[in-house]
Amino acid sequence: MFVKHAQKLLCRLVQMSLYQSPYAYFGIRFFYEGDKLDLYLSKAIQLAKMVKGQTGVNPPVGAVVVKNGRIIGLGAHLKQGEKHAEVQAIDMAGDEAQGATIYVSLQPCTHYGSTPPCVNKIIDHGLDKVVYAVKDTTLPSKSDEILTQAGIQVYQQFDHEAYCLYEDFFKAKAEKIPEITVKVSTSIDGKQATDYGQSQWITNKTVKQDVYRLRHSHDAVLTGNKTVLADNPQYTTRVKDGKHPIRVILSRSGDVDFSLDMFHDQLSDIWIYTEDATLTTTLPNVFINYMSNCKIPDILQDLYKKGVGRLLVEAGPKVTSLFLQQQLVNQLIIYFAPKLIGGSGTNQFFQTQEVIDLQDTFEFEIVNSTLLDQNIKLELRKK
Repeated sequence: MFVKHAQKLLCRLVQMSLYQSPYAYFGIRFFYEGDKLDLYLSKAIQLAKMVKGQTGVNPPVGAVVVKNGRIIGLGAHLKQGEKHAEVQAIDMAGDEAQGATIYVSLQPCTHYGSTPPCVNKIIDHGLDKVVYAVKDTTLPSKSDEILTQAGIQVYQQFDHEAYCLYEDFFKAKAEKIPEITVKVSTSIDGKQATDYGQSQWITNKTVKQDVYRLRHSHDAVLTGNKTVLADNPQYTTRVKDGKHPIRVILSRSGDVDFSLDMFHDQLSDIWIYTEDATLTTTLPNVFINYMSNCKIPDILQDLYKKGVGRLLVEAGPKVTSLFLQQQLVNQLIIYFAPKLIGGSGTNQFFQTQEVIDLQDTFEFEIVNSTLLDQNIKLELRKK
């Protein structure tokens, strides 16, 4: 029965991770010998990583239930409003959960939201021990105290990899704005397009495939109206029946061309933010958000209220520069093509007044670098 439930969960994870085999990613084996705490907790963390970007404003969480050295339950919070990871894992374990240990990537919750507290499920099913990696600092959680009073042993086994998974989530929840990734495709001299506006394509097909996966791991993609008019983009993952991000368009003037392709594919909703109070449309999946002053921080707060937990900024130099200049970025991803375009600085991806003192530069640290068929992907974070 466990294997059947596990395969069902993993099949859904396949769909949510662009058909990347979770058996390869997760390295799943159903039986272990001994109490391998680090191994079990690592599996819970890997499950959480697989659903990052799928859970809206909720955190991605993974859970593993173990009894007598054997995994009897797996869980991942697959979508906002659905069962939490602990509940899924305990349900999979069934009656065997009595006296078992549950390993969780994040401290179990104690609050009532769209689902009941996870601590209730743990107590009601008689688990003996809870081990989690990261304490949830965003909630006044008393789960350790509640579980201990119920006779359950509770341990925190801090894991740096797990903390990195939740660091941006904690910050976003405190500020009530999404986690923000700014993505740029550019020549090695920093140009997103020629001075004549030609931008398709600077980077290669391998980069395009990687960008589709990047979109899949975010709730929404934000761009400017000028980019939409110039490129007629889709901003989808190109996966049939797959998860596509909400498309967010900034158009202060309201000069929107509703004949463009994205307005008619109905693959995901399109939200337009504008200062034009007269802008209207009858298109079923297009929603107009009027603001008297379309300031980026206000838009971000509104997106968060609407359930956008992770936002990908995929725009031209003007919008990209706004986010970078205001330091509204958790992660910066730059795809470099080995090309020199030259010309003026018209379409360089970062356009702002040059700093006078080098101590005032915007500093990042390189987290990872990947060679993508002669193009380079740099993943950076603010220092």
